[in-house]
Amino acid sequence: MKVRLSRILSDMLLEEARRSYPIEACGVLFGSIHGDEMRIEAVVPLRNILESEYTFEIDPEEFLKVLVEYEGRGLRHIGFFHSHPGCVKPSTIDLRYMKLWPETIWMIVSYRESRIRAYRIIDESLDEATVIIE
Repeated sequence: MKVRLSRILSDMLLEEARRSYPIEACGVLFGSIHGDEMRIEAVVPLRNILESEYTFEIDPEEFLKVLVEYEGRGLRHIGFFHSHPGCVKPSTIDLRYMKLWPETIWMIVSYRESRIRAYRIIDESLDEATVIIE
């Protein structure tokens, strides 16, 4: 699986992680899917209602509001993003929640390392997607 996004959106993700630090930033990704390629066309930061340095939770009402808005614009919900202070690998908590949304992209952003990685669960296994910044 390939995940494509513009340099502008990549920079936006890194800036959101930097701005929120030490709290985990989080939000939703929208775009399109063509075969084995996902194109992210919108990044929507949302508030981490846990205000935690180690985990995040998106307000379900806020998520539903942006889901309706962006799907109304013709975009698909591609996945979620959140930040980690360093490592861009899913935590044990991340993996637990990823299993609830199989095949959905989970981007992890580290502004300190200037890295973005994307993962999804396929057949109960962790699959790392190739992130392509254009």
